[in-house]
Amino acid sequence: MSNKTKETFAGEIAKQLPVKEIYADLAHPALSTVGQTLQGATRIALAPVTALIWGYDRISGYLDVAIPEYFAKRRIREENITTPDPAIAVPLIEAMRYTSHKEELREMFTNLLGASMNTEVYDEHPAFVEIIKQLCADECKMLKYLHHDPKMAMLKIRMKLDAGGETDITPYFSDICYITKCDYPQKFPEYLDNLHRLGLVELFYDRQLVDDAYYEVLRKHPSFSQHIPSKKEKFSEKKSIYELSEMGKRFCFVCMD
Repeated sequence: MSNKTKETFAGEIAKQLPVKEIYADLAHPALSTVGQTLQGATRIALAPVTALIWGYDRISGYLDVAIPEYFAKRRIREENITTPDPAIAVPLIEAMRYTSHKEELREMFTNLLGASMNTEVYDEHPAFVEIIKQLCADECKMLKYLHHDPKMAMLKIRMKLDAGGETDITPYFSDICYITKCDYPQKFPEYLDNLHRLGLVELFYDRQLVDDAYYEVLRKHPSFSQHIPSKKEKFSEKKSIYELSEMGKRFCFVCMD
């Protein structure tokens, strides 16, 4: 963006701001004192965040190294390298400004951009940019694991009601977040819901793996075994599975391979 464009843009924004009202508020003695105190506090609070935002120069410098490495690692011939679709490249680079401090997200954006520049790849999709923007680092770790082990067991404990029927006393549990060393493994149910919402994972509450050994591992996991009641006559367990969807497989192939 040129300096002239920046000035024009800033001017247009300034026209829309209630400048007189702002000055009037700042002129108020009580607010002025409080405002100065809060200004210092907010600057301190925002400093770490602003430091994480990448400028275009930094992104360009990173991609100058990362994209050639992407092509070299996959032994992609030079004649197969083309200009990426702007529908992918433009929002992707914009998103990298505030997500590149997360290695997992940065790697996925790099792979997606590289795929969009490879004439031999046809699975990239503009929606993948928006999907990555809605993932956290822990969810990226889960997807990477599912990419190589696509079906996972889940287990929950249910209590039998005196009036009949059952009710859940634990959410579904899976050890994937512990295997992949997620920062917040206890958020597995939340992460799974998000991956399902994004269409990357399918949940099968009425299906289970044939081999009970997968569920036995979950029963013995410290984070789950503490919820198993000592009197089991009123309790039961519910087995189920989750796996990558077809969309999830395409996404992982493009953004993680």
